[in-house]
Amino acid sequence: MDAFQEHYDRLNDEQREAVDQVDGPLLVLAGPGTGKTQLLSVRAANMILNKGISPENILILTFTNAAARAMRDRLARIVGHQGYDVEVETFHSFANSIVLESEGAIDYVKDKIDMTEVEKVRAIQHILDTVEGVRALRPFGSPYFFRGEIESRISELKREGILPGEFKRLVSGLSSDGSDDGEKRLGRLRALAIVYEQYEKLKDEEAVKLFDERGRIDFDDMILVALDALKREPGLAREFGKRYRYIMVDEYQDTNAAQLELLFAILDEKAPNICCVGDDDQSIFRFQGATLSNFRTLEERLGRLEKITLKKN
Repeated sequence: MDAFQEHYDRLNDEQREAVDQVDGPLLVLAGPGTGKTQLLSVRAANMILNKGISPENILILTFTNAAARAMRDRLARIVGHQGYDVEVETFHSFANSIVLESEGAIDYVKDKIDMTEVEKVRAIQHILDTVEGVRALRPFGSPYFFRGEIESRISELKREGILPGEFKRLVSGLSSDGSDDGEKRLGRLRALAIVYEQYEKLKDEEAVKLFDERGRIDFDDMILVALDALKREPGLAREFGKRYRYIMVDEYQDTNAAQLELLFAILDEKAPNICCVGDDDQSIFRFQGATLSNFRTLEERLGRLEKITLKKN
């Protein structure tokens, strides 16, 4: 308790307000240098030491393994060994935890191995070389010119939770403005829809034998597989919602659509105990697919939402 009080006393008034408000949805708008990591650590410690909340019922989501480790270590310094019982995860590692508890999902990924960068290059080049309808992305004399951009666009689509079938439907509903540039853009989008669909098939395709029989899964797949498992297995979503009754999200402005859906899939929206900490100025850079709509989404989905702004550096 002495360690907690020492850390608590260092906080300014706005930080203390955020630490003390444990129940209900809370959005903390915090710029660089305003003590976001310290705030989340002390807030979790307050829940454990003063509110009687079990550390096993607290989930903190971050964006890097380094940030997760730093958060665990800081919590342990404040509350002792109980700090390591708080679930501090990246979105990716948390998605993996969900997959491991889903019969259907674990059966899907159990033999697959992580796709290497070289294998991604090989897969996209194979599609550009062998699949009909992708000429718009295979310019004469430089057939792999768009390969890097294709890979980036597929990753972005997954981060936004847009699967190949949905993207194909979206593109089929588009029309050109009649200009040469408009026709080129539309042609490339149609080709991208084909490449995306074939890329996903290729990771499971036994006939082509581009990879070995284990199949492949790429980094962005894990969130989508976990999200699909939660949608298909309501009991699994309830179990995770019951387990993690208090959720905190660091760098909330960087969350993308798929990560948000994963978050809401386990959140009790009728009685949400969630604290999101983010910088609304940084989100305009669209890092990892984030937009200002993340903040609007939170308010729209949860209705009542307390907001606290950290202004002091």
